[in-house]
Amino acid sequence: MAPKPRADDGADVHWLDGKAPTSVPTGTAFGLPWAKGEIDRTTAIAAVTSDGTGVPLQTWPLAYWPDGTLKWTGHSLAPEGALADSYHVAPGSPTEPKNKVSVSQKGNTIVVTTGSFSATFNKSGNNLISSLNLEGKVKAQNGQLVVHVQNAPDEPELDGARPSVTILTGNIDTVTVEQSGPVRAVIKVTGKYSGNGHAAFLPFNARFYIAAGATAVRLVHFFIYDGDQNKDFIKGLGLTFATPLSDELWDRHVRFVSTEGGIWGEPVRVLSGLRRDATAAVLTPQFEGQKVPDISTWPTSVSSEVDQLPIWSEFTLDQLSPVRFTVAKRTDASRKASFLTNAGFGDRASGLGYIGGATAGGVVFALKDFWQGAPRGLDIRAASSDAANVTVWAYSPRAPAMNMRHYDVVAHGLDLTYEDVGDPDPNPNGVGRSYEVSLQVVSSTPSRSMLAQLAAVHIQTPQLVASPAFYVSHNLFGGRWNVPETSTSGARDIEKRKSDLLDFYVAEIEQRQFYGFWDYGDVMHTYDQTRHTWRYDVGGFAWDNGELATDLWLWMSFLRTGRADVFRIAHAMTRHLSEVDFHHTGPFAGLGSRHHVTHWGDGAKEARISSSHLKRPFYYLTADELIGDIMDYSLQADQTIVTWEPLRKALPPPPPVAQSRLRTAPDWSALAGNWFVKWERTNDTKWRDRIKTGMRDIGNFQYGWFTGNGGAVGWDADAAHMVDEGGLGEGSYHLMMIFGGAELFMELHDLITDVPEFDAAFLDFCRLYNGTDDQKIARYGVTFKTNNFPQYYAGLQAYAGERLSDNSLKQGAWDVLNKNTVGVWPPVTKVGGTDVLNPINEIANLATNDAAQLSINEYHVLAIAPELTPNNLVSSDTWDEETLDGKSCAEKKTASDDLVPNDPALRRSQSSWGRRLRRIVCL
Repeated sequence: MAPKPRADDGADVHWLDGKAPTSVPTGTAFGLPWAKGEIDRTTAIAAVTSDGTGVPLQTWPLAYWPDGTLKWTGHSLAPEGALADSYHVAPGSPTEPKNKVSVSQKGNTIVVTTGSFSATFNKSGNNLISSLNLEGKVKAQNGQLVVHVQNAPDEPELDGARPSVTILTGNIDTVTVEQSGPVRAVIKVTGKYSGNGHAAFLPFNARFYIAAGATAVRLVHFFIYDGDQNKDFIKGLGLTFATPLSDELWDRHVRFVSTEGGIWGEPVRVLSGLRRDATAAVLTPQFEGQKVPDISTWPTSVSSEVDQLPIWSEFTLDQLSPVRFTVAKRTDASRKASFLTNAGFGDRASGLGYIGGATAGGVVFALKDFWQGAPRGLDIRAASSDAANVTVWAYSPRAPAMNMRHYDVVAHGLDLTYEDVGDPDPNPNGVGRSYEVSLQVVSSTPSRSMLAQLAAVHIQTPQLVASPAFYVSHNLFGGRWNVPETSTSGARDIEKRKSDLLDFYVAEIEQRQFYGFWDYGDVMHTYDQTRHTWRYDVGGFAWDNGELATDLWLWMSFLRTGRADVFRIAHAMTRHLSEVDFHHTGPFAGLGSRHHVTHWGDGAKEARISSSHLKRPFYYLTADELIGDIMDYSLQADQTIVTWEPLRKALPPPPPVAQSRLRTAPDWSALAGNWFVKWERTNDTKWRDRIKTGMRDIGNFQYGWFTGNGGAVGWDADAAHMVDEGGLGEGSYHLMMIFGGAELFMELHDLITDVPEFDAAFLDFCRLYNGTDDQKIARYGVTFKTNNFPQYYAGLQAYAGERLSDNSLKQGAWDVLNKNTVGVWPPVTKVGGTDVLNPINEIANLATNDAAQLSINEYHVLAIAPELTPNNLVSSDTWDEETLDGKSCAEKKTASDDLVPNDPALRRSQSSWGRRLRRIVCL
């Protein structure tokens, strides 16, 4: 066993992309793990560069060990001075920032100050940002959240009245100072949108981040949709603010930046391209955004008639698709005139813009994930007045209004389309989405090259991370994974397959354009080989919604390799899963939605999709507060699952001794994951005790984890207590541990050590899932089928071998993987010609379920038993095209028909039971 990491040794962190960014205008945050007993809340932590120079660092607790020492800490680095490529973080006195962040409250406002920059926030009303000041001068003011709500969908091709639009603003309910320096301040605002007769709705929270030495503020805005999907169609969503202007019209400048660093830049009054030449002495500084010479020095042929030139006062950049943006502008005649829609165009805008004067400066504004979250937009209005109005549109009002209704009004059947619609009907109530905006105030118009540099850091927040070896040394998230194993040719073959598969998914997001306001971050579930596309329109085979822990696969892949591209798709996926596939409030509060054509359309509302323990890598690596909020929403699932009992469509009502029913896993295990996260984040033992109640229940069940029909047991939400209702061997147990449950209970083994009966039951499950009939009979006196998806349980089989010092179990795990052909994909092939709209690369019959779970299990077995890795593995040449997850539920009928219940109370006719049981198998 490797020695325990010592706090005094510290941690080396580096920028995710290897080299330091040019700047971090809004600061950066990251998390670090610590071994048990090494540091506590009183331990000061410092950061230094490679030459020992101290760097300002702010630290706060993220998670605790059971003894109260710190398990994870969050850190913020200030943007002062030149950035180093790496830093060493260890116990010590942190360097104080030159321009500390201070927070003060004055009447109805909160003022954050650092150096010459200050930000003032209101405590009430609808102006969240009162002002942003630089050197005592207001550069931005009256920052409001705005939403446009339409009463019907956009169908312009139809005759009749057009939908009406109501404009609402975000109104403040509460304001909290979460951090007050010295390196950064965090201000949290909560509220709802209201106005113009519309009932208050769309609850939101908005966090503002200000770092020491910065002249910028970062906003992370999250809203929850609680409207009527048939009446409340969101037409536009964004942040609007005003920028005071005082320069001459020809010295006022607008800039938009592309992802390639290209600049669209023009003044409010253009002096170039005229019939009379203004000369280079005037035109060059105007082009560069610098103050032009006094008008008295211009050629009189220009200066005498300059007032006749048009005043371009309104500008719009729209990115209505991920691959096309346009720029339009209009004169100060405003709505009395038309836009020039051919002002500019390109493939992808970065999302960064600027409005301001050559000498008085203005505001650089940026929207993260701009083209990825299309339709987006940037508007500048009244640029010829004393104050320009800017709106950063997270959802552009020029796009069709969001239509959050289901794609059909009837269900299409579980057996054919893998769709589980109805009870409940599709309803987006409670889903949410976030966006991030940064506002940087400047004292003069930045150069074109500077704006290109700013775009790179504003639209992709720089991230500090540690090395894979460091993460491995801390046994994170279950601990049974390691850096890539290359000791044998077989291990190298697995690693290459895994790397190639990651390469494919990274590229596939771009190839298939998995982008859009609600879609970005997700991938598809199963491929349609006939049509050479993912099954985007086939029930439960469409959007993946994190089925079988796709997010855990990506995070584990990053932790063991350090790949920046994998970090970013894992980051985007966790954002998506925690927001869009999760009902935060409403009738399904705390539950997520199963994979489907629409993210919230499936009737299976389950805790396994929303469980907090799968969000932990994101939270602890980035110290992101919004994910922390969202993990708390999952705690509602305890009670909500009583109403939306997960097996209500498959089994008779639960026994009268219980409120409801759930499965020991993946249902109770997901709830336990929620409690575990809350316990380690707060060190409040009431959450641990809820876990222990269930542990004792499972440990005392006669058949342990094999209790119940597919794990079904009675559930008392108030007491967190489960009741055995019989049903050993009925149904399928293949879903039990493949949603992160395996990793959760591996980790809990080291933290909760006083429930030995649970540990024994878990080890029995790990060794017997892929065990023989004789082994099961020896333990329980009966046998039962558990051989579905053995490759998904190879990791737990190896884990049992490790815990029991039984090499035969470890070898058995390798035997399963070595014989397995499911998820061992053929090479990437190219398809073109008339078979497809555009030439593509594809992997035949690819299924994300298999990609994720096989990878996770291979990671586990490689880490637990590297010495047993075979030199030769199954070749992709022997790949089986009928992967289990590629089959429809009807094709799984043979397996399910063998599992007819023996309990007379549960017996049904063969045909009726087959239908019910296939529903369980397919969940």
